Amino acid sequence: MHLLPGSLRQAATFGVTTLIDQFSKPDLVASEATFRAQPGDADFRTSSIGATAPGGHPTMAYSPFPFLEGPSGAAQFVAERVSEGATHIKVLYEDGSTSPHATPALNLATIRSLVRAAHEANLIVVAHATTSNAAIDVVRCGVDVLAHAPFDEIAPVQLCEIARSGVKVITTMSIADGFPGADRKLPILGHPELARRIGAAWTKVIEQQSQRWLPDPVPDFSIIAVNVRNLQAAGVSLLAGTDAPNPGTIHGASMHRELQHLVSAGLTCSEALTAATGSTAEAFNLHDRGTIAVGQRADLLLATGDPTAQITDTQNIRHAWVQGHPVNLDGYVSSDDEASGIASLHATTAKIMTAISKLWPEFPASGTRHTPSTE
Repeated sequence: MHLLPGSLRQAATFGVTTLIDQFSKPDLVASEATFRAQPGDADFRTSSIGATAPGGHPTMAYSPFPFLEGPSGAAQFVAERVSEGATHIKVLYEDGSTSPHATPALNLATIRSLVRAAHEANLIVVAHATTSNAAIDVVRCGVDVLAHAPFDEIAPVQLCEIARSGVKVITTMSIADGFPGADRKLPILGHPELARRIGAAWTKVIEQQSQRWLPDPVPDFSIIAVNVRNLQAAGVSLLAGTDAPNPGTIHGASMHRELQHLVSAGLTCSEALTAATGSTAEAFNLHDRGTIAVGQRADLLLATGDPTAQITDTQNIRHAWVQGHPVNLDGYVSSDDEASGIASLHATTAKIMTAISKLWPEFPASGTRHTPSTE
């Protein structure tokens, strides 16, 4: 996920007790660190600023920020991120092949240098790559985690290479929740237990997002599901992630949707739960959490039902604790934290739209959309 003001508090109200941030600017990281000390708010780990080329992804959302022009700057880049509180390094390898416009991307020599510098600092490297070819490129550079299951089909030979490498994959299947279904609504609002905790203000945000311009045809997310199923069968360690706050996603709430997506892709309920707990804790060296055992952090969610038999039972939240401190499940909705988070999201969205309009003058006017095809 990516931080918003107050996201640690929001996530905790859905029983998500640790967030793994994959690109945020230092001022926001420092601000959210004050929440980490508040009893009952979620903990987090961060990459701080991700490594990308000048003008590369995600410049539209986060600029200005430092970038890399070649391998020689890798060691300094890693050192600066550590000084900002980074606990892992994020690398962006995105050439724009899945978007309307090509964007500058890091070259592989630079990525190899970043991996080397990060590993020397005992940090793992997470790589953003959205295609199977890009995934193979960064796997060969030695990265430890892929930030997305590829959007195109992974070929058998590529699947074998990914599995042999030992790289872990953050699934982010919840990206599909940014696209309306046949009812023209975004899926997250279709779950009463989640919708009730989301609150009126975020519900309005999600409803507005359902009316935004969408590509025609919409992406085929069934390909991602097949990839996830094949990765699981090949023995690749899957980590549950949401990429919130992308359209249709909400911190904390979308983890419950991600679990649903994983089960729909073919994982058992227990395997999906492990992807959201023990596997992710192990991948990010969080050895004090992710399991229920004597001596571990008392980070717990109590839900009605049996999520090992019916994954949607995770949504029946009754209590949550962070380090043994009870979470105020009603403490985020209608709070100043909620207002700050939504304001920050609106500002980022406006920045992205301004950048898009400059790159793509023919981009459809605000408020226009198409009705996605039903499947």
